[in-house]
Amino acid sequence: MAKLAGDSQLQKMLAIIHQVPIGLIEANIAGGIKQMNAKSVQLLMPLFYSHGLQGDNITELLAIIAPGLLVIVKGFTPESGCIVNQLRQEIRQERKNAEPAILHYLFTVNKLDAGTLMYIFDDITELYYKEKQLSQIQLDKAVEQSKFETASGVLHDIGNAVVGFGSYMIKIKRSAEQNDIAALQKLQKLVHKNLPSFITAIGEQKAYAMLEFISGIIMNQEDQLLAIKGSLSDQMKIISHIQEILNIQRQYMKGQSSEREPVNLRAVVNDSISMLFGSLDKKDIAFNFDAPATIPQIKGDRTKLMQVFLNLFKNSVDSVEAVTRPDKKITARLTANKYAIIVEITDNGKGFNSAMGLNLFNRGYTTKAEGTGLGLANCKSIIEAHNGEIGLVSDGEDKGATATVLFHL
Repeated sequence: MAKLAGDSQLQKMLAIIHQVPIGLIEANIAGGIKQMNAKSVQLLMPLFYSHGLQGDNITELLAIIAPGLLVIVKGFTPESGCIVNQLRQEIRQERKNAEPAILHYLFTVNKLDAGTLMYIFDDITELYYKEKQLSQIQLDKAVEQSKFETASGVLHDIGNAVVGFGSYMIKIKRSAEQNDIAALQKLQKLVHKNLPSFITAIGEQKAYAMLEFISGIIMNQEDQLLAIKGSLSDQMKIISHIQEILNIQRQYMKGQSSEREPVNLRAVVNDSISMLFGSLDKKDIAFNFDAPATIPQIKGDRTKLMQVFLNLFKNSVDSVEAVTRPDKKITARLTANKYAIIVEITDNGKGFNSAMGLNLFNRGYTTKAEGTGLGLANCKSIIEAHNGEIGLVSDGEDKGATATVLFHL
């Protein structure tokens, strides 16, 4: 009875081992397989067959898929002990009519006695790619943080320079206003009032010539002052615009947090336009923005939304600049109803054909010589993460295009 009970317990243990969710193989020193559980069959048999092996000797398989591991196993001389513990191994699985599959396995090999090896292994391919993805996310985050810190420093330095330049321009304006015109006007009045005395003293011709000379100097000074004031006014407007852009940049640099917060899309679009105002003006592109005074807010990341609209506006500017026509224009229109907020950006630029339209949001696809093909793909990801949709349509080449961004409420 005791023997039967012992046999029963042994059978239970063997059944449990057979069903454990990791691969277990008992093999002799030459690699001949004595026992293998169900998971081993699932993990290794496809590899055996893909390399034309019978599946009864693990050494033959390791010689192909993990020669480094086999060298370690063969080089282990003690009668027993752990040979390798949780060794990660990249494995190439050949497939008919398809590219080879790259798998990642985790191996532990123990020597049980002078003639027996135990191989323990598992497929960690999914875990490997998740770890790789996480590492990339952490790297991207570190890069973005570095960019953020650098940009913050640059913005601070530029801001200080602009403030200093603005103060210098104000000093120039004040200095220009402290001129000799008032004194010359007093002299002109004095000469005019005492003209008879001047005529008596220096003669009529010289007296009138002196009066005309003073008047000419005054007119010249006034013209110069007007020109200086106009130039200074233009410079102050430019400085004001630069400060406005810097303020917007600072606002969005502060908004680097991934937390969602109420966002006014009208303000985001307006800020995007302000960032590109100088470019639009310099390239003689007419711009119009039509939006209601109030619209519902959405929950979102305003920094990423700013990136989207800047990208769309820049694309429109590039498109319009690429065509030869006198009436270059871009129109932005924002509408809202109880179901959605819609932003439409329309230009009369170069447009695109239907074949191009199918690929515009594909990562890596670009129509620009120096483009990366990431802009619109990233825009699509950001908008979809905000419960939205984005699309681009065109009636054909040289017929302009319309970008539509829709946010569901």
